[in-house]
Amino acid sequence: KRQDGAVAMEMQPLKSAEGGDTADGPGTRPRGGPKKEKSVLQAKLTQLAVQIGKAGLAMSAITVIILVLYFVIETFVVQGRPWLAECTPVYVQYWVKFFIIGVTVLVVAVPEGLPLAVTISLAYSVK
Repeated sequence: KRQDGAVAMEMQPLKSAEGGDTADGPGTRPRGGPKKEKSVLQAKLTQLAVQIGKAGLAMSAITVIILVLYFVIETFVVQGRPWLAECTPVYVQYWVKFFIIGVTVLVVAVPEGLPLAVTISLAYSVK
């Protein structure tokens, strides 16, 4: 403390990108301690969530491709309509609609709460 009652602040060295002090030598250990280990259940749930996310991404891409191909084949091959410049905004609206459907499939498939839901259900079933 200074005489006027204010607290003097010490200058601290900046942290490096690795999380340790830049002034520390090579033989010092980080302050955070050991990393927290995942349980077997958490590791398996994380792996399952990643697999479901990848499958959801694949299914949403397939959905968009199928919808676009169906639209193109139905409009230009079966009905025999020519591509008209004044109809281009309508075609773009359909394709945006197909993209939105694909994003919806992806958002529904990504399991944000899956690990939490399974952990809670296991906790209640053990009781």
